[in-house]
Amino acid sequence: MQKHQTLSSIEEKDVLIIEDSPAVGILLKEFLNKLGLKRIHHCQNGKTGIESFKELVEAGKVPLVFLDYNLPDMTGYSIMTQMLTLRPDVKVIIETAREKSEDSIKDVIAQGAYQYLPKPIRLENIRQIIETLKTEETQGLDENSEQMLENLMTNSTQISLLRIQQQLGKEELEIIPQIKRLVSNKKAIQIDDIKEIACPRCSSVRVAQTFHCPKCKGTNFKQEKIIEHYKCGNVTSAASYIEDKCPKCHQDIKVFGVDYRVQENMYTCNDCAEVFGEILLDYLCLRCNDKFKLENAKLLTSKGFSWLK
Repeated sequence: MQKHQTLSSIEEKDVLIIEDSPAVGILLKEFLNKLGLKRIHHCQNGKTGIESFKELVEAGKVPLVFLDYNLPDMTGYSIMTQMLTLRPDVKVIIETAREKSEDSIKDVIAQGAYQYLPKPIRLENIRQIIETLKTEETQGLDENSEQMLENLMTNSTQISLLRIQQQLGKEELEIIPQIKRLVSNKKAIQIDDIKEIACPRCSSVRVAQTFHCPKCKGTNFKQEKIIEHYKCGNVTSAASYIEDKCPKCHQDIKVFGVDYRVQENMYTCNDCAEVFGEILLDYLCLRCNDKFKLENAKLLTSKGFSWLK
C-alpha cells in the first residue's frame, strides 16, 4: 500500500526535473534552490525519469515534475500519462518552445498538465508557478477558488464549464458567478459549447490518452524520421544511417526515391524495436482509474469559455 506525502510546505516537496539539456536542468535546479526547494532530482531522458518517479511514489512521495516536452527517447505526452496512471494527483509542468496554441500543447494541457512553461525559460515564470502552488496550499480551495479558476483558465486556450467544475470540485451554481465576473472584467469570453470524452464509469472529463506500441503494447517509444533502403529492405531510424550508409548492408544510399525513401512522423518502440506509423490509443480516467476505449466513452457537452490575453 502506498503511503501518501504529508509534508507541510511546498519547500519540503521533492522535485523531479526531466530535461535532456544539462544547462536547462542546472538553471532549474539552482533557481528552485533559491526559492527554497532542496529535494531535487534530475533525469535526462524519459526512461530514467519514469523510473525515478516510480521510486519516489513507492517511497510515499508525490514529486512536482518539470517535464521537457521534446525528449530524445520518449514523447513528453507519453511520460506524463504514465505518471498520471500512477498518481492522478501529480502536478506536471510542461516545458516547451512550442506555442500554447498548437494542438499538441493544447492536448497535453487538457489531459492533465498543471502548468505550461515556455522556452526559453524565464526565471519569473518559475517563480510564479511556485508562488501559485504556495497560495493553493496555504489558502485552500474554498478561500482561493477564484484565483484557482483564473489559473486554470489562463493555462487553457479554451475550457468547458464541466471541466472547471470537476477540476475545482465545485457545483455549477458556485462557478457561474465567478466566471461572469471574469467575463464582465473582459478577462474571459463565452464561446461555443464544448463536447468532451468522459469516463463511462464516473462521467469525469479528466481523462488522459495512453499510447501503446501495436506489437508489444509497451509505452516506451519515440517519434522519429525513418529511412527504408530499397536494396536490402532495411527500415530503421534516419539516425542509424551513419554517413549515408545503410546499417544492414553497409551500402551507400544515394538517390532519394531510387535507392531509398523517407517516412516522416514514424515511431520506434524502444522495447521491441518495432517501427510503426499508427499508435494504439486507449483512455485512462484520472478520477477512478478506469481504462476504456473510445467506442465505450461517454460524450458530454457543456458551455465553453476562453481566456483573453
